[in-house]
Amino acid sequence: MKRRKRRSFTLEFRTEAVRLLREGTKSLPQVAKELDLTESAPRLCPVS
Repeated sequence: MKRRKRRSFTLEFRTEAVRLLREGTKSLPQVAKELDLTESAPRLCPVS
């Protein structure tokens, strides 16, 4: 499997990802897929 190039995300993108997860209407795998992320990325997403 080919590794993805490391990407950086804006604070707005990370905030939206966390908001989607906190809403609770979608699972982490669903949100990750919609945002083209790995499942571990939202877990590692620091938001101030």
